[in-house]
This record gives sequence, C-alpha cells and structure tokens, in this order.
Amino acid sequence: MIRTFSIVAASLLVAQGALAQQQGRDDATWTWSRQLESGARLTIINPDGPITVREASGNTVQVRATKTPRRGSSIRDVAFEVQETGVGVLICTVYPDQRSCREDRNNGDRDVHVRVAYEIAIPKSLRLDATTGNGDVSIERAGADVHAVTGNGRVMVGETSGRVDVTTGNGDVTIENANGPVTANSGNGRITVNTSAGPVNANTGNGGIDVRMKSLVAADGMSFTSGSGSISVTLPDDFNGRIDAMTGSGSLRSDFEISIVGRMNPQHIRGTIGKGGPLLRFVTGSGSIELRKN
Repeated sequence: MIRTFSIVAASLLVAQGALAQQQGRDDATWTWSRQLESGARLTIINPDGPITVREASGNTVQVRATKTPRRGSSIRDVAFEVQETGVGVLICTVYPDQRSCREDRNNGDRDVHVRVAYEIAIPKSLRLDATTGNGDVSIERAGADVHAVTGNGRVMVGETSGRVDVTTGNGDVTIENANGPVTANSGNGRITVNTSAGPVNANTGNGGIDVRMKSLVAADGMSFTSGSGSISVTLPDDFNGRIDAMTGSGSLRSDFEISIVGRMNPQHIRGTIGKGGPLLRFVTGSGSIELRKN
C-alpha cells in the first residue's frame, strides 16, 4: 500500500479560491463528465491504481473510476475531489487521512487498501497530466500535450500532437507516433520512442533505449543514458551535429561519418557529424551504441 504520496509540480498548483468538491464516497464506480475549452488541462492524481486514457468521440471529458477494496477496506474509504482551476480541472483520489488532494497522506487511524482504476476519454485538443503512485498508465490518441508519471508500472503513449513527458520509477516506456518533443525516464525498464518530430531525451537506470526520429524541428541538444543497456538512435539522414558517446564495455556503430575530435578511444568518442551543431550525448555503463540514418 502507498502510505505517502507527494507530488511537487508547478502544473498542479491550484489557483486561490478554486472550487473543490469531494464526491463518490458511497459509489463502487464513480463517473464525472464536463465540456472543457480547447487547450484546457485535465489533471488526474491516483495514489494506487492504473490510469487508461483514450480519445473522446465528442468534445466532452468522461471520467470513470472503479474502486477495488482489499483486506477489510471499504469503498467508503475513498472519495474523489474535483477542483476547477483557471487552467482546467484537477481530479484526485482522496483517502480518509486527507482533507484535500493537495495534502499528503499520513499514517491515519488504520491502513486503507483500496485500488482505483481510472478510465478517461478526452478530446485531443486538451492537455493531460496523469499521475499514479502504483499502476500502469496507458494513453491512446489523447491529449495535445501529455505528462504521465507512475511510481511503479509501465507507461504507454500512442499518437499525440504535442509534447510528451513521461516518467516511471520501475517499468518500460513505449511512445508511438508522437508528433512533438519527447522526454522519457525510467528507473528500471526499456525505453522505446517513435516520433515524427524530435528532439528526444531518454534516460533509464537499467534497460535498452531505441529512439527513432523522422525529423528535427529544433536545434536542441539530446541526451540518451542507460546504466546497463544498449542505445540505438535513428536520425534524419541530413543531420548535422556533434557527438559525445561513452560506453563502459561496448562498441559504437554509426551510419553517419564522424570526424573524431581529440584522441581516438573505443569507449569514449567525441566528434562532428556533417557541419556540426547540437550535441548528442550517449552514455551506457554496459552496452553498445548505434547511430542510424532514416
């Protein structure tokens, strides 16, 4: 069970005077729906349980949250708080020892074991923040910008039109058909990214990284690091930039011609691709590095 759940993110700050209302304490399944303006932000905070998001068929947000009590807990141990803010709506799971979703959980009078599964449909024009302490996050064709966090679980993001920023403490990250910049982090898991428009930054404590970019819309540097795993990055064939690649016990393979800068070292290579430009940084403790052309 997750006893303490703390989120420190500027996007979750609620304007003073925002309307907050707890709902659904007596419901095994709670539902909520509302039309939001294009560009508004929907934020979901769930201490324990998966979050699944899909594209809505219309212009209305639909939220369905299903409680699963365990070990003597009751559905009444969990309610839902809705906060309407100046930028959108925040919805969170609230436990008995919390007066509001902005308050951390404490020990309380007794343990509470209620897992909540969120199923959400949102228009593609909305921005999305989805956070769970324990559970998978799956987002398919939903959200202009996507920010997803799980303490323990996989993160899967399908087609998106804007920026994608995802983090998991333990689990694989898969991002398919993104159309904007991507940042992906995993404490322990494989990262796979396919995007039509980079840049991409990817970091994992343990696992491989496979990133494919069809184009680059900004001349930003990019970083790819793995504590233990191979790294493969595919770039447009007209890419120009600099490279700094280091591997503890692997090799470097490149489809691009690299003009080496400094002394040649099989485990640490610095060089220039084409006319030079943004820096590509590769670091792996144990694994190979591959730089490929589209």
